[in-house]
Amino acid sequence: MVHKKVMMTLLASILLISSSGGIAAAANTNSVSGDLFHSGYTTQKRSESIAKTNFVSKIASNNELLLAEDVNVVAPKVSLEVGTRIPQINKQIEIPFSQDLDTTNQELYANDLVIKQLSKVNVPTLNPMMDYTTVVEGNKIVVTFLVDYTDEYAVQVRDSLFIRANGNPASQSEVYITTRNNPVIAESPKVSLVVGTMISQINKQIEIPFTQVLDTTNQEQYAYDLVIRQLGKTNIPTLIPMMDYTTVVEGNKIVVTFLVDYTDEYAVQVRDSLFIRANGNPASESDVYITTRNNPVIAESPKVSLEVGTMIPQINKQIEIPFTQVLDTTNQEQYAYDLVIRQLGKTNIPTVLPMVDYVTAVEGNKLIVTFLVDYSDEYSVQVRDSFFIRANGIPASQSEVFTTTRNVQLIEE
Repeated sequence: MVHKKVMMTLLASILLISSSGGIAAAANTNSVSGDLFHSGYTTQKRSESIAKTNFVSKIASNNELLLAEDVNVVAPKVSLEVGTRIPQINKQIEIPFSQDLDTTNQELYANDLVIKQLSKVNVPTLNPMMDYTTVVEGNKIVVTFLVDYTDEYAVQVRDSLFIRANGNPASQSEVYITTRNNPVIAESPKVSLVVGTMISQINKQIEIPFTQVLDTTNQEQYAYDLVIRQLGKTNIPTLIPMMDYTTVVEGNKIVVTFLVDYTDEYAVQVRDSLFIRANGNPASESDVYITTRNNPVIAESPKVSLEVGTMIPQINKQIEIPFTQVLDTTNQEQYAYDLVIRQLGKTNIPTVLPMVDYVTAVEGNKLIVTFLVDYSDEYSVQVRDSFFIRANGIPASQSEVFTTTRNVQLIEE
């Protein structure tokens, strides 16, 4: 029985050894598989690393490409097809770009252009700022030739230092050719009156309307472009500008004001225009027009707008005299001389002296009188012989005599 146990133990050991060998072999197999797996893993890792490197390289190269594309997109370019001719009108050409241009140093943009006159030999490149100037209008450079160049030109943007959009310099362009100069003659201003129309003469003034709004530069010189003759008299010379009449511009009208007491009719013509202009273009010669006789319109004189017998309140040594119109402020301190003010309640008191005893100032339609000394009595006040008190240049009418109240001294809290 013991022997059987020993045999069973030996048999079990053999089986165990056999199985452990198998296990070992399996283990070895697993080890090989593991080595292969590890090797494969390493290879995979390496291939992944290479793939990643290639991917990063591809991203980098793509980024460089994108960056290059971005630079090309950001840089402003001349937006003309190759071979396009640039129209030249009134000695100007317009070069459009792909973006709105910066206006900083826009006059220096001329230095980034290379402009050569064609069809002549030994003609040097034009000089910027001497032969042409530049200005920016949105996405365009407007080139203006300064001399009477009427030929064609080769135009190129090259080595851009100044031409920029969003601070980025422009790309070099192809060479473009301009057309020949095509001068456009702007329409001259003309007198817009039907032939035979009479020009109304009111308050020694006539108005001559034109087809365009007139320039105001040298508007007083417009008088010299007019020929005005008085009708109805013999041996009357042509009126003398600046002596017999003056001119001023109001929109599309020349307003002629006669300086002396001419009340007759006149023949009026625009001739040999040197000064009368619209947009810098001289006016065309006109037909001869006849004025009406002078029709004087008497403007209403400003009056004191107080009821007869009204007392003028005197507060803080000041009185306010209201008028029917807003008063002119020219020489407002001189208005004192048009007033007659006397102190009441005392005998042998002379008229109060303007600029010594009182001063005047204008506030809208009111004349403010301020007494300069400690007057506390009542006064009689009248506007008389008005030279200075005016509204729209018209002297004031003589007033009634008004009386002031006694001075009411206001004490500020």
